[in-house]
Amino acid sequence: MKIYYFSGTGNSYVVARHMSVKLKAELTSIPKVMGTDKIIIDDNCIGIVFPSYLAALVGLPLVVERFIKKIDNIGSLHIFAICTCGGYECVNALPSLKKLNKYIRSCGGRLAEEYSVRLPMNNLDYAHIPIPIVKDSDVIINKSKSKINDICRCISEKRGTKFGIAKNLFYLFMATLFKMMQEPILKILAEKAKNPVDTKMKYYELIPLTDKSITVNEQCTGCGTCARVCPVKNIIINEKRPEFQHRCEMCFACDEWCPSGAIQHWSRQQGVKYHHPEVTNATYV
Repeated sequence: MKIYYFSGTGNSYVVARHMSVKLKAELTSIPKVMGTDKIIIDDNCIGIVFPSYLAALVGLPLVVERFIKKIDNIGSLHIFAICTCGGYECVNALPSLKKLNKYIRSCGGRLAEEYSVRLPMNNLDYAHIPIPIVKDSDVIINKSKSKINDICRCISEKRGTKFGIAKNLFYLFMATLFKMMQEPILKILAEKAKNPVDTKMKYYELIPLTDKSITVNEQCTGCGTCARVCPVKNIIINEKRPEFQHRCEMCFACDEWCPSGAIQHWSRQQGVKYHHPEVTNATYV
């Protein structure tokens, strides 16, 4: 068994790492296998652990889509997926897993098992959630540990778990609501991508360009940490300053791991920092 993961601030990495130990699986970072045109997986069972990004619009990180597309023998694989999210799992993880399932099927594969784990939001922004939700990071993380154990048990027992009828009906309701939200979100992305708000560009074209709104202040020392931790190699250092290459995934790794606090992602409030407490550096990306 192999477990592939994508993680910017450590949540999905920690989930994948715990699962790899319990399931005795090989652990691999998705960005680290993206250097070839085709990926042939020499196992019959793989797991994919990823965070939910902009569930109302995208849900699935673009690098995960590219990874799925590169798997040459996807039709022969038993695939399970775990989506990590910061809000309610029905609202964030379910649409993201639906998107993953649809994409895997379009590439000739099948998603056999779907799971989700709630962990703290990497921008700690819970103000937009209209229903009361637990915000204490320690409480959320402690609850996630038992959830991970339950998921590993399901996978070991080969239950083939999927979301039930009630959650799927809820998804249909949310899908209608999300359609109403898409236009305003696209306008925000267009603004952050420095494009006209009435642009005809799609989300997958706009998201990589939103790095145009990431700021770097005078505290930058040119140390190059941001370039090293960016999972998609979106940053180069030129004359001791980071330059963004417009293939951003919005993972916040550059913001979070900058040792001088010089980088500010537009989707984080000033001074907000969060990475999973079990992670001490970004060597996992």
